Amino acid sequence: KLIEQDKVIALIGSSGTPSTLAMIPVLEKAEVPLMACAAGLAITDPIKKLVFRTPQTDVLVVNRLLKYLQKLAMVKIAVIYDTNAFGVSGRDQIRRFAPQYGITVAREEAFKTEDTDMTVQLTRIRATDVQAVICWGTNPAPAIIARNMKQLGMPIPLFQSHGIANRKFIELGGEAVNGVIFPAGKLLVAGSLPDNDPQKPLLLQYLRSFREKYGRDPDTFGGHAWDALQMLVQVLKKSGSDKYRLREEIENIKGFIGIGGIFNYSPINHDGLAPDCLVMIRIVNGEWTFLE
Repeated sequence: KLIEQDKVIALIGSSGTPSTLAMIPVLEKAEVPLMACAAGLAITDPIKKLVFRTPQTDVLVVNRLLKYLQKLAMVKIAVIYDTNAFGVSGRDQIRRFAPQYGITVAREEAFKTEDTDMTVQLTRIRATDVQAVICWGTNPAPAIIARNMKQLGMPIPLFQSHGIANRKFIELGGEAVNGVIFPAGKLLVAGSLPDNDPQKPLLLQYLRSFREKYGRDPDTFGGHAWDALQMLVQVLKKSGSDKYRLREEIENIKGFIGIGGIFNYSPINHDGLAPDCLVMIRIVNGEWTFLE
């Protein structure tokens, strides 16, 4: 409908990796550019001429997390992941990069997006000598896993992906999510960033505007769509309604300061972000805190 009836010249979306991957063949056939708002590696790897991404990729996030685990001298971990495209991609990147950090994945367990209890998988993990658990998924399952670990009395720390970077995770998990650590964009801890961070003024303004409009704090997922929209507005001033030129202008974006980071696209990079777009965050007393 958007392509054939509304005659759109670009699309923004979606927030999920599975739905985004399903959209891509349709958009490629119609030659309509996509600003994707999901993190799975397969969205832009291999590079697709018409597809660009605004969230941090799972490759960036996995490496940031593994670097932090290496700093903590954690060498043996367990991974519990969603069987959807986002979860499997995260697991694959952990498998791929863990050896580079001297880390062994000693146990892997899977769950389905709609599962409501993961005590069986976690009991198997508890029987091992792993030093930490990494969960890769999106709500509500990651919050259930946090609660299940507390119910089982598991003393080892729980690390999560950026898929839980919204208040819903804290609401669903309650006290069980305190202590959870994860890498994410800087929006959640904008007030704690150093004053020389080039993103800080924009992030604080975005927070104020969002609170005034909606009466609550924003999450990183809305920020991904904001980045996509603002970049499209910028390039449309040059391309007009020509979708082919619009695609070229997106590919030439350099130094765009957004919610997710500072974007620099190119013909060989449709992700646009560098590792410094991520920070480590810990949940303390139900609040995001800037860890490093």
